[in-house]
Amino acid sequence: MENYHVIDLIGEGSFGKVYKGRRKCTGQITAMKFIMKHGKSEKDIKNLRQEIEILRDLRHENIIQMLDAFETKTDFCVVTEFAQGELFEILEDDQSLPE
Repeated sequence: MENYHVIDLIGEGSFGKVYKGRRKCTGQITAMKFIMKHGKSEKDIKNLRQEIEILRDLRHENIIQMLDAFETKTDFCVVTEFAQGELFEILEDDQSLPE
């Protein structure tokens, strides 16, 4: 957490909250998804750790890149590139998405 500055809450759901953040060393704007550990079984936590490891290796131009991930006592945090806009706005403007 010491490498990031949390700026604003973007959204929240049943698994946690997503914040707009900034990498302190580069100034890069990021999305920071905090996933609460509370209420999750050991199996759920193990599966979440495995999913994070899989995300680390994904590389594709149409997938938002995971930049970092870390764990605190209460949460997992997955840091990704920050994507602006809504899917509806993209479809409304362009009428299609690139493949």
